[in-house]
Amino acid sequence: MTIAITLNIGLIMVAMAIAVAFTIPDVPVVTLYVVLTVSALVIPVGTWPITHTLWSAIDLRVRPVSDEEAADAQSWVGTHRLHAR
Repeated sequence: MTIAITLNIGLIMVAMAIAVAFTIPDVPVVTLYVVLTVSALVIPVGTWPITHTLWSAIDLRVRPVSDEEAADAQSWVGTHRLHAR
């Protein structure tokens, strides 16, 4: 979530800076407002899988899976496989 928010805010700020730089002195405020608002709603949906995977990788790097957790996961998978059939 933190990575997604940071990426979202960063992309919107860059887009706003580029738009303002190219349209000075007549900045279309309403158009920028609409486009950036829609972007603020769409970008998180598009980047969620990537940022979620990245955050999971960081978490696994910081907190590696213990042998006990791996055994619990294997027993859970084995139990639920039997119930799925």
